[in-house]
Amino acid sequence: MKIVLFLFYFCDFLTYFKRKIIKLTNKRGWKMFFFLKNFTPEKDNLIIGLMSGTSCDALDVALVSVKEDQGLMNFNLVKAESFPYSENLQNQLKKLPQVRKNLTYTISQFNFYLAQIWAEMINNFLKENELTSTEITLIASHGQTVWHQSQAQQFIDRSVRSTLQIGDSSVLAKLTGIPVISDFRVGDMALGGQGAPLIPYFDFVFFSRFRKKILAINLGGIANFTFIPEDGDLSKVTGFDTGPGNMLLDQAMIDMFGKPFDENGEMAFKGKLSDDLLRYLLKIDSYINMPPPKSTGREFYGQAFYSKIKQFSKKKNITPVDVIHTLSFYTVMTIQTNYSTFIAPKYGMPDMIVVSGGGALNQFLLAQLQIQFSGIPVRNSQEIGINSEFKEAIGFAILGWSTLLGKPSNVPGVTGAKKATILGKICLP
Repeated sequence: MKIVLFLFYFCDFLTYFKRKIIKLTNKRGWKMFFFLKNFTPEKDNLIIGLMSGTSCDALDVALVSVKEDQGLMNFNLVKAESFPYSENLQNQLKKLPQVRKNLTYTISQFNFYLAQIWAEMINNFLKENELTSTEITLIASHGQTVWHQSQAQQFIDRSVRSTLQIGDSSVLAKLTGIPVISDFRVGDMALGGQGAPLIPYFDFVFFSRFRKKILAINLGGIANFTFIPEDGDLSKVTGFDTGPGNMLLDQAMIDMFGKPFDENGEMAFKGKLSDDLLRYLLKIDSYINMPPPKSTGREFYGQAFYSKIKQFSKKKNITPVDVIHTLSFYTVMTIQTNYSTFIAPKYGMPDMIVVSGGGALNQFLLAQLQIQFSGIPVRNSQEIGINSEFKEAIGFAILGWSTLLGKPSNVPGVTGAKKATILGKICLP
């Protein structure tokens, strides 16, 4: 009888203790504390942010030091490196959204393959920087998007929106020995959001301190922007994908000049605007005038879209340099049109434009931003403390950090989600 009573009270004590622990960890907002040996919010934590974008050309790795200081997030880029993909891998990734034969096999294999080569890249990155896996708090991985269905469509017996990023986080965690947080888009979409863009949260964290109306533009494969109001009110932050960034330009450069991109905008400067092609782009592009929240990707501006441009240009005898010039002009025009239509009526013009992404090195695009935004100062994010090439990788490191702290990191005003929510899935090594 005494043994029975002892077990009863002991189990009751364990239940009470468990509740106290859960209450404590929820209150502190770091539920994963007991699983992460080297996680102390108030001390510097090393986080690796990964970004493999719609350009499909490389894995960007950003090592970021993060800590909490009296409720404020302080971070610093320690080291960053871009690991290029082979030409064969680039081609395979770009074709993936159009794959039909053996689709399930291809995606399943790619899911593991990418995680394996990313793990090798990360392990090499750590070795080069004389770091061990035990010194890294976590890896925050965006994954490689193979499909993003931002607008709900009828599927079987209900309306469904979905997204799929591959590069399996559990495989990545096991092969690096580091906890991984990934699949950041899914939680937002589950609550009715677009699941993208997600970098506006990072833009808010960084740019709100300037107390200016800032338009933060990212010129990756897809162009997107975030508007940050001068009063730093998160509820007023808005942003979305505006249309093609480097995606159409890069496809045209590879096809017409055998080069991966238009370095410094050299070809665009040599050409002139084709009114015929511009009118045709406006005719076939159903995305740019779509009201936000909205997001897009290679499933819309991929090879099929470019093929229409190529055929039209041949039919009209438009020179290659004029095609590049017009596509470059169009990229900036879609940004300006979206801002003027959806942001300016409420908030007016920005005080400053800050550009990041691979397109930030394209001088023609920067010059066009200056012209089409009527002389508003245009600055590379590098000038104000954010590495323009690795901004998105840094941003996902911060998203991972927020998840670890139990903080919501989507922006409902951007994605259209019903509420702010904690993003990502956690995989342990």
